Amino acid sequence: MNLVILSLFVFVASVFGVWVVRQLAMKYGWVVQPRSDRWHTKATALYGGVGFYPAFLLGVLVAFVMYFPNNLAASLIAENVWVKEGIAVLAGSLVMFILGGLDDLKQFSPVTKLLVQLIATSFAVAAGIVIPLTDVQIFNILMTYFWFVGIINAVNMLDNMDGLSSGIVFIAAGTIAILSGMVPHSNLLGIPIALSLMAALLGFWFYNRPPASIFMGDSGSLFIGYVLASLAIPNELNGYFGIVNPKPTELSLLALLIPATIVAMPIFDTTLVTITRKWRAQKASQGGRDHSSHRLLLLGFKEKQVLLVFYTMALLGGLVAVGMQHYTDYSLLLFSAFVVLMLLIGIYLTRTTAQKIIKSDMTPPTWTPFVNLLLHKWYFGMIMLDMVFVIACYYGAYLLRFDGVLSLQISESVVKTIPIVVVACLVAFFIAGIYRVQWYLISVPDISRYILGVTGGVILSLAIVVIVTRFEAGQSRGAYLIFGLLLFLVIVASRLSFRFFDHLLNTQLKKSQSGICTPVLIYGAGKGGKILLEEILSNPEFKEFCVTGFIDDDLGKRGNRVCGLPVKSLTDWADYVKEVTPEIWISSKSIPVNKVQNFKMRSEMSISIRRMILKLEPQLDVG
Repeated sequence: MNLVILSLFVFVASVFGVWVVRQLAMKYGWVVQPRSDRWHTKATALYGGVGFYPAFLLGVLVAFVMYFPNNLAASLIAENVWVKEGIAVLAGSLVMFILGGLDDLKQFSPVTKLLVQLIATSFAVAAGIVIPLTDVQIFNILMTYFWFVGIINAVNMLDNMDGLSSGIVFIAAGTIAILSGMVPHSNLLGIPIALSLMAALLGFWFYNRPPASIFMGDSGSLFIGYVLASLAIPNELNGYFGIVNPKPTELSLLALLIPATIVAMPIFDTTLVTITRKWRAQKASQGGRDHSSHRLLLLGFKEKQVLLVFYTMALLGGLVAVGMQHYTDYSLLLFSAFVVLMLLIGIYLTRTTAQKIIKSDMTPPTWTPFVNLLLHKWYFGMIMLDMVFVIACYYGAYLLRFDGVLSLQISESVVKTIPIVVVACLVAFFIAGIYRVQWYLISVPDISRYILGVTGGVILSLAIVVIVTRFEAGQSRGAYLIFGLLLFLVIVASRLSFRFFDHLLNTQLKKSQSGICTPVLIYGAGKGGKILLEEILSNPEFKEFCVTGFIDDDLGKRGNRVCGLPVKSLTDWADYVKEVTPEIWISSKSIPVNKVQNFKMRSEMSISIRRMILKLEPQLDVG
């Protein structure tokens, strides 16, 4: 109940604080005008972070009083870990808030901001908030500095659309609160800190959701990035997310995978933007309308739909993190599946929006053509993705073979042979010509290449493992058979994913336009009808048309569905035609047009009739 009251207090304070700042901003002209490299279309108030940071600060201070009502000073003197780490988070967030506020006013150089970020990170490191990745503490500290700087700037870059950054960090903070709350016998200080962050962001979100009336600015994005980076690392504030008991290797793995999953969306967007801007010889730090959210808008999504997609992915990441906390043996599989999904979405967004993104005016350096060639052909992305597939399927095969429980000997043997299996499979894939097949054009004849590549990869892997390790204890021939089956299914499914994304995207866009587009009934539920449907869905020239169903005279097809749409006879569509008056498009020259004309005359409706014709022009004289 105390935590609920605390959250309500912070929320009300945030709503009031942001309202005050917005009123002052509009009165004194503290607004940002629409710009070519930004997505907003009207003058919008600035400095939203100044409105909700005090609410967060008060919430954390109240939490200190709740947890240490009489002896806060004594606890600090006695070097209580909770107090030290909590004060470090508070002090670092204050430094980030001040830096962001001054940057909003004066625009510091990236070097200056980086220096202050490193200073703020030192507070957390000195208090003991360090990623427990290896037994080498200096390496862990170095990784922690990279982590803080990366997450702070990733959250800052994610603040590129109304309601996006505040909503994503809200979900991430909620995930941290849930993970911390599930630690047995816990009453952890990290929970009220996470709840205070959630409540403060929720108060701001009501003003920042589309269409936003105020932006948080760097004063908000830098401090919430710092707090998120602090709480996402397994430490005393969150009870190490309850992962202190697993084997050392599992602890190190989860100490990296769980935080990365919690903040997956900021990492995803920053990585996508950084890579694609490097392709175009642009600075990653410069503004632009090429973020993942902007790419969805370019594909036809509305702002609220984009937010829904991002929030859903963030929630999925939270569920994966909770799953890894509870099922440590399956943590690698859960993480791999989530990473694969993110990679596929990233590659799809990059490919489908590449021509719509504003091109750089800068002269590209000499290495850019090579990088463009390398990545434009998707070789790099395909190979990296296949490497994840191989590792996940290999590990998953052993889990299936041994009923989900791997002994220490088997685990060590699997980890030792993973590099061999990865290299062998990728070589076999290359030899089989898998990387010469275009993903979005995959067809039945291409399946033989995948069968050959996967079979060759499994055989080559097994042969090398036998030669190198003499098939030591912990290896299983049955696991290699399972590995081959899993790998084939996953590889083929990944290649078909682009078609799935196309269908999902086009279907969603057609649904959103259903009230304004012209309905179409396709006559012919065979191959021609399917070709016509795909053309309508994918061709921008037909964006004003929505297919609602199929007409077919074959009694065997009536009542069935083609691509999710119903198949009926012409007579069965009579009531629908009278109500909506759709167009009828004939998909084959073998269907006589007089049937439709007679139906049109009987129904006394002004139905437009079209016929699809595939025509090859005569040989052109180009001499």
